[in-house]
Amino acid sequence: MKILIISANTLPASPAGPAYMAGAALRGGHTVEVFETLFSTDVVNDIDEHVRQFNPDVIGISIRLVNGYVVDELAKDFELGIRPFDARPMVKGMVDRIKQRSDAQIVLGGPGFNYFGQNWLEYLDLDYGLRGEADHAFPLFLERLEEGADINSVPGCIYRQNGRIHKIPRDLVADLDSTAFPAYELFNLARYREYGISPAITSKRGCAFGCTFCPYSSLEGTRYRLKSPGRVVDEIEQVLRVGDSPMIIFCENSFNVPKSHAEAICHEILARKLSVCWGTGALKPLKITDEFIQLMRAAGCDYINIAIESASSTMLKGMNRRYKVDDVREALNCFARSDIPYGISLMFGCPGETPETIADTLEVIDSFPLPPDGVWVTIGICLWTERQAVVEDARQAGQLVDDEVAYEEICRITAFRLLWLRDSTAQRRGVDRSIRPGLHESGHVVPRGAGGGGAFSDRWRAH
Repeated sequence: MKILIISANTLPASPAGPAYMAGAALRGGHTVEVFETLFSTDVVNDIDEHVRQFNPDVIGISIRLVNGYVVDELAKDFELGIRPFDARPMVKGMVDRIKQRSDAQIVLGGPGFNYFGQNWLEYLDLDYGLRGEADHAFPLFLERLEEGADINSVPGCIYRQNGRIHKIPRDLVADLDSTAFPAYELFNLARYREYGISPAITSKRGCAFGCTFCPYSSLEGTRYRLKSPGRVVDEIEQVLRVGDSPMIIFCENSFNVPKSHAEAICHEILARKLSVCWGTGALKPLKITDEFIQLMRAAGCDYINIAIESASSTMLKGMNRRYKVDDVREALNCFARSDIPYGISLMFGCPGETPETIADTLEVIDSFPLPPDGVWVTIGICLWTERQAVVEDARQAGQLVDDEVAYEEICRITAFRLLWLRDSTAQRRGVDRSIRPGLHESGHVVPRGAGGGGAFSDRWRAH
């Protein structure tokens, strides 16, 4: 069959999920093409033309997000340099045009579909989607569809029949080495580079941390399922062969947990004498040593984001981060001594946050040189699934009175995101690196005292 994979994405992010699904379809013997909405200035007409020319039998639409806020330095009409986005009208416009053009079977999937499968099916007037890990489920669906067999028992499927929604339990893939390679050869990686986007791969699934704001330990399980180091480096080599990419990103939630697995990947890269630059946006400040950083650097690591989130002992405990302030300090000490370009990410606004806990965090961060790649600060928590423990806190506080609101509108406890940059970078990009007064949303107030007085240094002063 002919399969079209649509990456329905409006954010500058790697199409890792669509790439893995395209690889699964290719391995199943199908002819596959991809369409990336990010590069289109007229999505509806462009997808109409692509469908007309390719005439697919199946169209898989990978939905990354429903809605949210994005940093946009050009968003002059919006406060704090951010703008809201809503992916639904774009997806609906595509689907409505596809229905006019083609009789292809449409199947939905992706992270933005996982949490709101029923809502999406009803909104788009569609009948089928796949939730969870579809590495095996998607090719099984294609096989059964081609054979005229039962598609409504595929693990993870959600379907509409006789006006009712039915959900089949998801399966977790036990052997990740058995999954297909990402088919980045189908993607225009040079075009992604123009947007500053690198191809991404995963080395594991699962998370043992159980952070209150994150659903992944519930979705993927608390036991780590690891790709073998050899398989991980095989994927790296394949991406290099098909795209000549200057950087490859590990896009899982904790590259260095378990640490032994990260070390084994580095040793495998070195054993093959592979010339590669790679990075990760999610390194936990846990068990970081000079030796570990040197190993990563020797293996080609050229970017790290340390996912600190907080350096307040109160908040680390409340967020269930499972590391201590001393771990944060040790990680920052080691990276400050290294030559790896790195940044850090913080999160303010979880339940229990106060001006004092924010001050505790900034005091720790302020005691080290500002990271070369800056500090990302998320203020507020996006509520999108009951698998987040913080959702129950929001219910009890009266901030979330109807779960449907999480799909219908941007639902955050507090809401804005900005980037602090070192002076030289800020001057180049014309970005102001400072905290600005907080927003009030859903009953929560971002402390307006941030920077306004002795609790915060001038480095983080408010405007």
